[in-house]
Amino acid sequence: MLRKIRIFLSVSVFLLISLYLLDFAELLPHQFHVLTQLQLIPAIIGLHIGIIVFLLILTFIFGRVYCSSICPLGVYQDIINWISRKTHKKKRFKFKPALNILRWSVTGITIVAFLFGFTFLLGLLDPYSAFGRMTVHIFKPAYLAGNNLLETIFTQFGNHTFYKVSIYILSISSLVVALITLLSISLLAWIDGRIYCNSICPVGTVLGFVSRYSIFKIRIDNDLCNSCGSCGRNCKASCIDTKEDSCRVHHSFRLIY
Repeated sequence: MLRKIRIFLSVSVFLLISLYLLDFAELLPHQFHVLTQLQLIPAIIGLHIGIIVFLLILTFIFGRVYCSSICPLGVYQDIINWISRKTHKKKRFKFKPALNILRWSVTGITIVAFLFGFTFLLGLLDPYSAFGRMTVHIFKPAYLAGNNLLETIFTQFGNHTFYKVSIYILSISSLVVALITLLSISLLAWIDGRIYCNSICPVGTVLGFVSRYSIFKIRIDNDLCNSCGSCGRNCKASCIDTKEDSCRVHHSFRLIY
């Protein structure tokens, strides 16, 4: 039941944020803008203390709920990985030690650069900015083209529900960066699940540190564990070490399958 609730919440937030970014006709109520404000980096830049505190408390209580259900880029990676596993039925994950030097180096450099006024790196690595870049520069032109195609078809039958809109590209450099972002993150998610979140994303690194002390963790019933290793093979974060009965995300439990 909890898994179904998480999936429903994740897909709902993902679709609403995506539609908000694509909605050229302004069909969605403006209230949906609150979903874009529930993103950590924009909240930090805008000094929205209430949202920052809320997200930190949420992580401290439930772990990285933000990464799994609120961040649209995290959900996008899950979708790509789901397609990958449907295509390759025998695909399985295996435990990989945390790349602590890499992720904390990236996070540290990003923070220092931001403090000295170099915001490009933060904008490049921030998951919400990356998703917005992909959506606005790549998905939106395709969305507008689809609208124009429907307008052409419906008009031939005397139906004027749709109307033609201009398809534009903001800049070639922005499009190139968006394409590189899309291809890089999609490829990483296709091959190795959530490796971007766990090893590169500064938001994932910070919230991962907070989640180590979260109140609610996975609890293991050792009486039900048959050591089949199923949890390790299905963990998209590759963080469950079935040989050591441990998880690099939550260190206080023993495994159950």
